[in-house]
Amino acid sequence: MYSPDISQADAVSAKYYKKHASNPIIRDRMNVIYLRSKGFGPGACAIAAGVSPNPVTRWTKTYLAGGIKALLHFDYYRPKSDLHGFVELIKSNFDDSPPRSIGEARKRVFELTGLKRGITQIKQFVKNVLNFRYRKYRPLPGGKKTMVELIDLQADFMMNTLQPLIERAKRGSVDMFFVDATQPVQGFHDGHVWSEDPQLIRTGSGRQRVNILGALHAIRRELCSITTTDYIRAPSVVDLMAFLRGQHHGRSIYLVLDNASYQRCKLVARAAKRYHINLVYLPPYSPNLNLIERFWKYMKATALAGVYHETKAIFQEAIDTFIDEVNSGIHDEQLSTLLALNFQTLKDDQ
Repeated sequence: MYSPDISQADAVSAKYYKKHASNPIIRDRMNVIYLRSKGFGPGACAIAAGVSPNPVTRWTKTYLAGGIKALLHFDYYRPKSDLHGFVELIKSNFDDSPPRSIGEARKRVFELTGLKRGITQIKQFVKNVLNFRYRKYRPLPGGKKTMVELIDLQADFMMNTLQPLIERAKRGSVDMFFVDATQPVQGFHDGHVWSEDPQLIRTGSGRQRVNILGALHAIRRELCSITTTDYIRAPSVVDLMAFLRGQHHGRSIYLVLDNASYQRCKLVARAAKRYHINLVYLPPYSPNLNLIERFWKYMKATALAGVYHETKAIFQEAIDTFIDEVNSGIHDEQLSTLLALNFQTLKDDQ
């Protein structure tokens, strides 16, 4: 027992693992075996390896019984909560009516099982055992169409209209733009930063609004926009089309738009015919297929969140500056991922 027969190959393996094993306990085991291969006795080995004598004896016996492989195996002790016996019951209850908070989950677990546990224990159980995550509600479209009909409409639009158009845009045969309006308000815009202390942002009085109609180029990620203090109406869309035609002489232009009434009207249709611009309307309730929606969200998070704008002029200047930065390529690194031409459609399980 005190002079184990350790092969040269095992000594070489132990020397490697005592330095490179990811688990510190396995590194200690390998160090002990390596020292034993050099003739160290149990006591001297324990001192040299910085461990107590008992593990030296135990690990040596394990090596003699199963070799290096046995010492590389490590079973973590993971005590199981009494809640594990009620996993199916709790999960079924939470699936039917998801709890709004860990406090509510704790109360319902107690009502279902009679087991009272702390907030931290319930949080770990919900996350690690039930695999639940704290998620936002996601809106589903209303209207007369059923969910199955909306799913089919989006799938058909993606396959037969949007994807072929994207491929043509990638080849450079057409200029493709995603069009939509946004109305940022001069005031507090929620956002997040990494900081040691809470960040307090002053908020302005009133609710001054800037109305922007934008056209985002699908490939170059450049934004053409019209800003107005008035509401966005059909004439604004006509002005945008005139501008795009002036910037892209002789090119085939496609605009991807939603079904807002000011975009789907006779005035816009006549202007599109006059300027030789193709209008591609999204299926109803499909903001997920409009790339510019991501851009507006990025603009608000980057240029407006956490910033106090004293006047409406300063507020509008911040927006104009951000758009200029985008068109000059300053945000290319972030937008190349955010505005990738990948789209999440409605699924049968939603």
